[in-house]
Amino acid sequence: MRHSPGTMKPQLCLLLFLACASLLSAQDTPKDPFVKDKKAAVASANPYDPLKPRAEVPKNILCLVETFTLPQADYAALLEAPDGHDGLYKQMLAAVKAGTARLDGCHLVTMKSGMRSSLAGVDELIFPTEWTPADLTGFQYPTALEMHQLGDHMEIEVVLDEESGALHVTHDFSRDRFLGMRLCKADATLTGVPVPDFYEQRGPSSCQMVPGVPALIATLNHDGQPGDITLVFATVQVITLKVPAKPAQAGKGSLVLTERVISLDRMKGWELLKKHASDGAACLAELKPLLTAKEAVLEHVSTIHTQPGTRALHQSGLLFTYATELAPPSGGAPAEPSNDPKKPGTPARSPGLAGATAFETRPLGFHLEVEPTLSEDAFADMTLAPEYVRMTGNLKDKNWSEHYPEMPVFSSQKMVTAYTQPIGSTNLVGTLNPPGDTGANEHKDEGRVWLLFMDVNLE
Repeated sequence: MRHSPGTMKPQLCLLLFLACASLLSAQDTPKDPFVKDKKAAVASANPYDPLKPRAEVPKNILCLVETFTLPQADYAALLEAPDGHDGLYKQMLAAVKAGTARLDGCHLVTMKSGMRSSLAGVDELIFPTEWTPADLTGFQYPTALEMHQLGDHMEIEVVLDEESGALHVTHDFSRDRFLGMRLCKADATLTGVPVPDFYEQRGPSSCQMVPGVPALIATLNHDGQPGDITLVFATVQVITLKVPAKPAQAGKGSLVLTERVISLDRMKGWELLKKHASDGAACLAELKPLLTAKEAVLEHVSTIHTQPGTRALHQSGLLFTYATELAPPSGGAPAEPSNDPKKPGTPARSPGLAGATAFETRPLGFHLEVEPTLSEDAFADMTLAPEYVRMTGNLKDKNWSEHYPEMPVFSSQKMVTAYTQPIGSTNLVGTLNPPGDTGANEHKDEGRVWLLFMDVNLE
């Protein structure tokens, strides 16, 4: 197809214009949606830089959980009172003072909004789940083991609604108790094997709470005393931290973390927590005269020197080794001679005793795992998991035969949480309580509360 000279000139001009435009666009950064600007990519990948001041002062969530036990009839009468459910907590305080109810649990934990924390004061009971077939005498030997936790265990997650100020709380508080070993028989004429009976009390749920207002979050009914009931109250507060006068120097120095664990009578500890739960320095100052008078005990103190952003560990205690796999006793067998060379006989086998074939090691004593990070506004974000473990003896039960293996019972006091702490301050992180009346080896409630303090300093 031919074009006239008049139509060629506009086309040449158009081609020259497009060529120039393509050269100019080639000099610019390509606008491919999958190729982002470097600064924008870094900013989106790191929305929060710990080395820069925060946009607002950080907040901690402080949760106090109290358990009160009283007769069911008294609880029903309190519900029928004029103030009913709304005045229940005040009525419980009056009942404790009058001696008609008892405080049998007091737990505290500091955490961040939207992060799950856990507390445990439990006895760990190891028991058999598999046995050898019975011999002609009916004897059986355990071949597989499991562990069950007894005592108080709590998981809680609190989300703060910044607009309304409401708290959305998801919780799971449980309290299990060992009732003893019961003989399970496949033949009524034989002894049978011991199996554990546990009583479980648990009430996982979620609710909306008002800061600083105690709320009934669960009720626990009892086994041995069907006339009793335990009320579980939670009080959640929002703590706005104070900015220290001297800011931290980011990237300079290291963090010195000192952990203190102090135990005292539960009622005295409860009163302290209601007064100074949000002020660790004031609580520690009030404890010092009690330590001098030996009304409180310094259970543990340790210091960790670490770089910000580095996980550190403190461990002090015995490494306890115990059997986890067992070989049952075996009966003897006479020799079986054979005259057939293709089927050789077997020699006599003497009886064999029970033995351990595999072991595990459990660290006892105090254990602290912590990872702090530092920001320029003099705050340290703390993630920590303190634990105290004891071996309280081997399992004792009337149905546990002396021919069975030794089953150690461990006691564990543990916390897992994350919170924010100003540099140069003392913080009451929470409680590290021992287990109460768990039933394991007739373990009774000690009636004490353990308080965990943390000092954070920069060097």
